[in-house]
Amino acid sequence: MEKKDNMKNIMEEFKNFSPTDEDIEKISTLSETYKDKSEEDIFFEIIKINEDMENTMTEEEYERVFQQLESLRPMLNEEQLEKLDKILYILGR
Repeated sequence: MEKKDNMKNIMEEFKNFSPTDEDIEKISTLSETYKDKSEEDIFFEIIKINEDMENTMTEEEYERVFQQLESLRPMLNEEQLEKLDKILYILGR
């Protein structure tokens, strides 16, 4: 039942999400940038991005990012969950 409730909460959050043209362009650019990179390269990039986030975000903003990552769990398959866990472990979470 908890998974179903989590999914409802996630869908509720996305209900009012309306990406701007700029958001769509950023996602497209990121997709193009990382499409040919290895998983290892992407993990190193995540570490660099995390360091930047720690230096530029408030503690609340930084924590909110990880809360959002955790909220995605119900939508992930087993392989994706393992990768998320690996990323969080590498980042010390």
